[in-house]
Amino acid sequence: KHVVSTQSTGQGFYTARCITCTGDVTPEPDICFEIFTHSTKLFGYKVVLLGCYEEWEGCECYFRISPGEEFIKLVVSEGRIEGALLIGETDLEETLENLILNRLDISQLGENILDPNIDIEDYFD
Repeated sequence: KHVVSTQSTGQGFYTARCITCTGDVTPEPDICFEIFTHSTKLFGYKVVLLGCYEEWEGCECYFRISPGEEFIKLVVSEGRIEGALLIGETDLEETLENLILNRLDISQLGENILDPNIDIEDYFD
């Protein structure tokens, strides 16, 4: 039994549309290509990669680390979240994905965005 991810299925459909289109018309990519996402399990921990999760020169990285429970890394550039690395049951995947896609300026919060006492799911809802 094979399980195909949503992005893999989307890539297959997009490839098929590109192969079958004629002339100079190129189909628009599906919404599943707006942000890189990957989810897996490693050593029993849920691992989620969102957007540009690797740091680069000029970006800021915010961390929240709870040993044995969770690890959260946000990559921020010009006040906007560009990517995230989530390990453990953080329940932040959807909220961070929306913040990345909407390009919302989080500079007023800075590193406090990862304060466990602030419910960012409600804050940015």
